[in-house]
Amino acid sequence: MAKINLDKLTNFEPIRPERHAEVKPGRNMTTGPVLSAESTKETDRVDVSSRASEFGSLVNQVKELPDTRIDKVAEAQEQVNAGTFAPSADEIADAILKDEQF
Repeated sequence: MAKINLDKLTNFEPIRPERHAEVKPGRNMTTGPVLSAESTKETDRVDVSSRASEFGSLVNQVKELPDTRIDKVAEAQEQVNAGTFAPSADEIADAILKDEQF
């Protein structure tokens, strides 16, 4: 691979600030005042109905609930330990089919 010798570069012209005045706007450019970002900011706004707000509040409440009902688990654990846990065949079948979708 050939090396580039930067010492031998010629015929280059540095950017001169006075040449910037010669730049003319193109067809699609405007020559009006430049607006700052602050003056062109729009504020975002969201309008939420009271029903949607209530729904959002309920969703947040549900998210805060624990995944398991500790009181039910403790009750079932006590019954298993005592040997009194005896679900019926229908309860077992319902529990198996509960999560199945047909």
